Amino acid sequence: MTTVDIVFPTPDEVEGFWAFDKMHAPRPLRPLSQDLVMTTLGEGFTLGQADYDCPLAATARAFNNYFYMAFHPVPDEAELMSRVGRYHDTLAAKVPGIGQRWLNEWKPQLIERNVAEKSVDYSTMSDAELDAKLHDMTQWMRDMWTIHGHINFVLISGAQLSDFYDEVIQSSDPTEAYQILQGHHTRSVDAARGIWDLSRKAVNTPEIKALFETYVGLDLYAKLDESAAGQAFKVEFEEYLHEYGWRSDAVYDLGDLPWRENPTIPLGNVGMYMAFGDDMNPEVQYKRSVALREELMGRIRTKLADDSEKLAHFETLYEAAQYSYPITEDHAFYIDQLGVVLLRRFCRSVGDRFVERGYLDDPEDVFFLHANEVHDTLTAGGDRRGLVAERKAHWEACGQVTPPGALGIPPVIEGPPDPFFDAVGSRLLGIKPPPTDVDPLVIDGVPGSPGVYKGVARVVRSLTEAGDLEDGEVMVCEMTLPPWVPMFAVAGAVVADVGGIMSHCAIVAREFDVPAVVGSVDGTLRIKTGQTVTVDGTNGMVYLDGREL
Repeated sequence: MTTVDIVFPTPDEVEGFWAFDKMHAPRPLRPLSQDLVMTTLGEGFTLGQADYDCPLAATARAFNNYFYMAFHPVPDEAELMSRVGRYHDTLAAKVPGIGQRWLNEWKPQLIERNVAEKSVDYSTMSDAELDAKLHDMTQWMRDMWTIHGHINFVLISGAQLSDFYDEVIQSSDPTEAYQILQGHHTRSVDAARGIWDLSRKAVNTPEIKALFETYVGLDLYAKLDESAAGQAFKVEFEEYLHEYGWRSDAVYDLGDLPWRENPTIPLGNVGMYMAFGDDMNPEVQYKRSVALREELMGRIRTKLADDSEKLAHFETLYEAAQYSYPITEDHAFYIDQLGVVLLRRFCRSVGDRFVERGYLDDPEDVFFLHANEVHDTLTAGGDRRGLVAERKAHWEACGQVTPPGALGIPPVIEGPPDPFFDAVGSRLLGIKPPPTDVDPLVIDGVPGSPGVYKGVARVVRSLTEAGDLEDGEVMVCEMTLPPWVPMFAVAGAVVADVGGIMSHCAIVAREFDVPAVVGSVDGTLRIKTGQTVTVDGTNGMVYLDGREL
């Protein structure tokens, strides 16, 4: 199958479905991921949003194996109008308590279930038990996305605090109001500390240091077995993977190999950190971020010292908003990464069973089946090899095209602004109206992290490609997630296609004091590796001619 066969629908063909979230999965998803991850995501988000009387539902659909998600009005007109009447009162009552519910209810629930799932032996289960487990794991995935649907609303608290800070301080830096949300402990901080500790052991053990200087990737991993020092290091490294290796480069794709199965990326991160001095210790950076937050807190408290009513309002806003960034980071660790990879582990074991029975040639081929076909095969058997070959060819062809970043026609939003859509659509995902004046030498994005930087660009579409990033280069990517954090220590600046001022990329860039422009939309297409560009993170502009500012 050639790329000319890959056609995406016109706006008329997806009437009523305006989707903008393709970049959360910038590569095509295998069929089982579409069913077990993508479909349950839309269902779970819709359930979570309903608890806040949100008038929006979420629907996820696949077009040529690419993930698209749309937020759209609840289809039932009577239910829609009923929710609209209660919406803002419900937000005011429930949103301030999301942080405490995360700490006391949802996070413990995720940890209890997912940690136990790490060690389940699926090979001892019968086919009927595997089939029942498939239903159970699918429902648990839906439950996790429902929790995710709840915690999305914490971004409203963060937006409210930042708006209030901006109103009081009126800083010339549009990102300053968001830095007051940073400097909190997260699992990403823990993961970075773990890599740093391993890098210090490698640097201070001559035998290990020599291996890192000579070998890379899986060759390096194999060489660790050849000496006592290497074996001891490997034990510590695998302990790290058992805790933090349940993550992969391709978010939501069950077929992508996680770190625990292919440790090339975390080994590369260890090697990268080995070249850093003590000033790049994640603990030093974390304390720096805490100090900045405390400085900003002191600044606004001093400004409001003579206005007790406004000061009290600020403290109330901060009490709710302080959870917004930690939840943004930690939910990805427990749901988007650990939860999805645990589902992969189960499905992969089903693939092992199908190979044993002669239904598939490779356990990984199970990801090219749909969920109902996995169920049918577990209950009735059947050779799926021809079907998989056909689907794999189509999936590979889809991977050769550049899909549209959005589908359909943006709806006309009437009435007062929706604080949820503002927080998620604008501030998290960076959605904004297209510019009216298009300059071919300028990318008009979203300010992510302040500062101006001129340097050579490197376009990276995966963490594997990001491993080639050289010190001081401008990292141009589609988006970032927590596993990308070490790359910010190397980059001189960052440009991301997707994201707003509250996105992961913007948050991390500010913590590393690296200029960043997010929401560039098509920066990875317009910027070429080796091109000199100027990144103005304060104003959200990228100059493709590398001009001096």
